[in-house]
Amino acid sequence: MPTEMSVLDSQAAKAWLQQFALRDQKLAADLLGVFSFVSRDEFASGLMDQVLHQAESVNGPIALYAERELGHRLGVPHRLFKESTGKAKRAYGVGPQPVKATKAYQPEVGSEGLVAQLITDLCRRFPKRFLNHPGPDLIRRTRARAFWVLTDFVGSGKRTYNYLSAAWKVRSVRSWKSGGFLRFGVIAYAMTQSGQSRIDHHPCKPLTSCVQPCPTIFSAFSRSAVDAYVSLCERYDPVRPKAGTFNDNGFLGYGGVGALIAFAHGAPNNAPRIFHKTSRRANGWIPLFPARVTAGLPPTGFGRSLRPETISARLDALGNKVLAKSPAARDASIEVKKRYLVLAALSRGQRGNVILAIKTGLSTFEVEQVCLELESFDWVSPRRVLTDAGLGELRHLRRTVAQMRQRVSTDAEVEKPPYYPTSLRAPIIPSS
Repeated sequence: MPTEMSVLDSQAAKAWLQQFALRDQKLAADLLGVFSFVSRDEFASGLMDQVLHQAESVNGPIALYAERELGHRLGVPHRLFKESTGKAKRAYGVGPQPVKATKAYQPEVGSEGLVAQLITDLCRRFPKRFLNHPGPDLIRRTRARAFWVLTDFVGSGKRTYNYLSAAWKVRSVRSWKSGGFLRFGVIAYAMTQSGQSRIDHHPCKPLTSCVQPCPTIFSAFSRSAVDAYVSLCERYDPVRPKAGTFNDNGFLGYGGVGALIAFAHGAPNNAPRIFHKTSRRANGWIPLFPARVTAGLPPTGFGRSLRPETISARLDALGNKVLAKSPAARDASIEVKKRYLVLAALSRGQRGNVILAIKTGLSTFEVEQVCLELESFDWVSPRRVLTDAGLGELRHLRRTVAQMRQRVSTDAEVEKPPYYPTSLRAPIIPSS
């Protein structure tokens, strides 16, 4: 049975960290420490459970589509469905292909392949509930009541927005929406807050839902620490802009998102470039995810298991450096660790499920369950404000760190060997 190894302990991570100057290695390690690494099983089961959960509120068949890059002209996507010619436009035909390369000379398949397989599994299990990339004819015949786009990750939100726009350009689709027959939705495993906000402003007014909010440099750390991590990504950016060009914040990844997430099937281009871009210069930069491929990392490093170093990194990012060193938090069970993480986040004034999930690395479902537990313990109020008992629990954790330091200091004094001179000098006799 393979030994469980975190990404930070892998040879690839150690080699990547050694490229930083000594004064920056701790900062880079902390940045990698708050990364969310999603395993294949977590991705498949999490996204499927989220779809089934949201489907409970829809009374009728649901059309499922795997988000992918569509053909476009001058940045405007082509229609998703064919339309009849003439004055009265009517959509007809079959739906889009789940997987199709937009460039004939570069036939690559991205995460849409995994999502398309998941959609196939759902449609086979629930043939009367879900439709696999249906066209207008099948939507009419089955009287589908929802149009959902599924994806692994929403970073800037641009590609998902374009997919919705491709469907929105079809007159029949707009008619179904205005008549209240069809509701739109976007379900992802992970979403950034900026990407979700962009999709929310689409004219089709879609439902947006995710398993886990995606942490970014701007959301995972305290405001006072953000500038240091942004500066780190900029100073070590492997892509040097040409002289006289405007570089905005591309060093944080596409759209300047600064996403801190990686899947077992690959890393998004919204992550900082120091993680996935290679420098072409001699002795150039070697990224942790070359060409956004994560296969070189240990499989046991993927997953949201709460290892001691992960707990410490999350607490440190929340500004609780003392709690990060607490043996009580480090050696506790997984359920207790979750409570301490949420307590620490609540003590910083965080309240909503989404922001708490970002700060702790837990899913929104886990956050909600932990908050209910804390309320039953009378550690937080119904409005998620720490009670005296909750504050006392945090003080206890901090006190264990102080006691540990005092014990180490006392032991060092007790074990300090007595002083014995190693050489003697002859006494100095004053001259008469």
